[in-house]
Amino acid sequence: MKLSISQLKESNTFLNNLFENITSAIFLVDKNVRIQEFNDTFRVLFNKHDSEILNGLCGNVIGCFYAVEEGKECGNTSNCGKCCVRTAITKAFQDKENTLKQVMNRNFYIKDNSIEKHLQFTTKHMTYNDEDMVLVILDDITEIENRKLELERNNKIIQNYNDKIKKELSIARNVQQSLIPDKTPIYNGVKLTAVYKPLYEVGGDLYDFINIDENNVGIFISDISGHGIAAAMITTMVKAIIETSKDLLYTPDKLMENINKKILNVAENMYLTAFYGVYNNKTREFTYIRCSHPYPLIIRENKYIEIKESKGMMLGVFDRLEFESHKIKLRQGDKVLFYTDGLMETKNNCGREFNDRVFEIINSGLGRNINEIIDDINEELVLFKENQEYEDDICILGMQI
Repeated sequence: MKLSISQLKESNTFLNNLFENITSAIFLVDKNVRIQEFNDTFRVLFNKHDSEILNGLCGNVIGCFYAVEEGKECGNTSNCGKCCVRTAITKAFQDKENTLKQVMNRNFYIKDNSIEKHLQFTTKHMTYNDEDMVLVILDDITEIENRKLELERNNKIIQNYNDKIKKELSIARNVQQSLIPDKTPIYNGVKLTAVYKPLYEVGGDLYDFINIDENNVGIFISDISGHGIAAAMITTMVKAIIETSKDLLYTPDKLMENINKKILNVAENMYLTAFYGVYNNKTREFTYIRCSHPYPLIIRENKYIEIKESKGMMLGVFDRLEFESHKIKLRQGDKVLFYTDGLMETKNNCGREFNDRVFEIINSGLGRNINEIIDDINEELVLFKENQEYEDDICILGMQI
């Protein structure tokens, strides 16, 4: 014979098994808030014997902190008027109003020890043995709540740390911004322009236009591997080295040798690529050195030329490197483009790099001045990357004779 679900639920055996094996602590109280029934889970939760539970007042049985500390019966303590469990039981009797999953946080005396617990409870009015009763279901969620509190504390620590980092980044950004020329300088016979986009609050790219004397202007651009505060610290060092190496500004090879010596092994797994050139407006000679940096482009008449003669190593990694300057004669109307690798390596949604597009822009605007060419590159870069984030700092410099 098959039993229907309704028949099974009416089975005393089924109900008893359910009552005793459910993981929630369950007990029934009468109108006097005395416990008339309870399950094993309730007994284990509060570490009580049957004789200590049956017909006992709820608060006294469960070891309510106030009942124990004040030595009073449940219902007569200073907290009973504010007790959420007692209030829920009263409502269930008076208004037949049930309470669902409310949380109580309180200390309970268990084995004579005061222990803080978080209990989630539900109350439901019912009739048992022809008497009005209230069923109370308790779940000990202390571990869950403690984990929540720990998580909140950890989140607060992380938030405070992040706020501190943001503040430090803001300071570092202000320092780094002071290293970048606040306006494009004007030199005899040379037009200069620049665009700089740091990836983070502070970046690893650095550039400078150096007024050496009335006939010579220096152009420096570098890119430190990595980003953030560490990269910014090294760019600050490089700027300071340049500022204190005025006697080396005429000789690019000597300047790079000095920079390499000063930043050697300063930061583990970080290195610097750089380009430095000195333009003489009388001779129109451009003396330069390239240390693993992207090749500059000379835009001349109806074509562009990559300056590939100099093949120096990256800085800050190897000692006793050989540095050699090169010279090239520039012409009236020549435009020279310098940049960091972030420009060419910017990707769009399809994963295509901006590299080819740069040359297309240059080819389509060979007759434009250097400001217009760099403005075009910058505008096209924003359109090209679509909704992709920049993956590196971007620096573009221009010089026109």
